[in-house]
Amino acid sequence: MNTDIPRDPSFYQGLIARQAVFDAKRGIWGYEILYHQIPDADQETTNHKAMLEVATRAFLNPQWQQNPNSYLLVTLDALSNPDAVTGDLPKGRSVCIVSEDTLLAPGMLEVLVRLRQENYLIALGDFTGKSAGSPVLDMADIIAVDMQRPNRDALITEALLQRLQRPVQLMAKKVEDARTFAMAKAAGCTLFQGFFFQKPERISSKVVSSSLAGSLGILKMLERESPDINALAQAIQKDVSLSFRLLKFLNSPYFGFAREVSSIKVALILAGWHQMRTWLRLVLITEIKPKQKPSELIFLSAQRGRFLELAAKRTGGRRMNSERMLLLGLFSLLDSIFDMHMEDIVGSLPLDQELKDTLCLRPTPLAPWLGLVHSFERADWKELRSRFETLGVDPVEVAACYTESMQWAHAIFNFLQ
Repeated sequence: MNTDIPRDPSFYQGLIARQAVFDAKRGIWGYEILYHQIPDADQETTNHKAMLEVATRAFLNPQWQQNPNSYLLVTLDALSNPDAVTGDLPKGRSVCIVSEDTLLAPGMLEVLVRLRQENYLIALGDFTGKSAGSPVLDMADIIAVDMQRPNRDALITEALLQRLQRPVQLMAKKVEDARTFAMAKAAGCTLFQGFFFQKPERISSKVVSSSLAGSLGILKMLERESPDINALAQAIQKDVSLSFRLLKFLNSPYFGFAREVSSIKVALILAGWHQMRTWLRLVLITEIKPKQKPSELIFLSAQRGRFLELAAKRTGGRRMNSERMLLLGLFSLLDSIFDMHMEDIVGSLPLDQELKDTLCLRPTPLAPWLGLVHSFERADWKELRSRFETLGVDPVEVAACYTESMQWAHAIFNFLQ
């Protein structure tokens, strides 16, 4: 089966990033889509019409398997045409983010009134207090506060006053660790955005459990050059939950096998070893993820692996091994998933020393590629430009790889759960 998704050149005219917005239970509430045009690389402006088109196609594309209950968040500017917004973005599921400067721009009140009438939510992107008392602020359904601001507590208190007058949600932005998440939640925030979920919470004394040890043992078998199919099938069959999840995944519409697969050994043969090894890695990580951990970690692990695999094939030439790059991305969040030191995890895996050092964030020739992933996820366009130059890669080709990796991950993600 060919898992490559057909490429649509018109879709890859810019850099696109996707950032999750969580609720208080760390479930997915929505996704913010950020877009930056490659032709405007020397400018700080973005074609918002193009961004709206990309966001809509991303959100509605059936390949992405978007959660139907989640929201789509996009940023507007003072020049955004309400006709473009209402024509491109799905009603009832879209949040239009505006800054305070945009919120106070002439004519913006009329634009926001129309968007509200069309069943769009309005979010104030970064509340600083300058719009307090303005009637335009009353149009905001969501007020976002930057948790890195020194006066964040005062801003949250001021934003909470809006809740006394009407229903409004507070979003904590730039939540970088679990402590800040807990603080924002206690202060009254109900939505959260940031990279707190990517960081291990308790890594001082945790040890490998017996169940995790068993799963890591299967991962060891997967990384052997010449796998023992019989031994691997027996090891998987001993884990009833893993066997069930794997067979459910392989019998999903994503694979489309002509007949039902009911044997682990048959599955290993039918799917082909190279492909099966990738699926097994994903299913294993999904299976052993602690329940309290957000599923976004698994999505990002899958996407990172696919992105680096594609980048190696298309931009690295013979210098880069796509299989190693896939492993780098796929395993790059294991410390966050298990709340353990990465050194303790990679010590249990048969990876070469360069991969282990890169996963442990030590300087290596592969480290800039992991940094490229981080820049994409944070939508740091300036840093991305610098990384493109350092790596000597074509931004358009890399942008295509990244967007395709999101499509691929969305296409399989629902079937993995």
